[in-house]
Amino acid sequence: MVHNPTNELESGAERRTQRYPWLTAHVQSRLRGILLGIALFVGLVVWVWHSVGASSPQAGAFVRKLRVVGIMTWLYALVQLVDIRFWRSAIARRRRASMGIPDSLIAWLFGQMLAWFGIIYYAFTEDIRWYVGGLVVVLLTFAAFPVRRDD
Repeated sequence: MVHNPTNELESGAERRTQRYPWLTAHVQSRLRGILLGIALFVGLVVWVWHSVGASSPQAGAFVRKLRVVGIMTWLYALVQLVDIRFWRSAIARRRRASMGIPDSLIAWLFGQMLAWFGIIYYAFTEDIRWYVGGLVVVLLTFAAFPVRRDD
């Protein structure tokens, strides 16, 4: 008997439709709006926090470490997004089969991860650039990974 992992992935895609039947295109559209709304709201909360002068920027060593974590986070998320969109590696196929959610939702969550890191960086440093960059990536993932009826 020959073991063919490709057939398992394809059968996993068939099970996916039964795994989360509530994840319709309409629900995905609402979820996308909720993800963006949460990122914008928490960014606004951090902006208000800094505008009332409730905290001061952290020391330089901490900020340098946070930047290194940010670079690693961005590299990881961007490589995963390119993998989902273009390469379709075995890792991306296995992740989709095991999670049972559409690639578009996975991509939106990777974009959301970058926005959340930007919020954390902004909270500690009062530097909004990482947050704005994360929001741009979130919006780009919405455009590059639209809600599809066949997902």
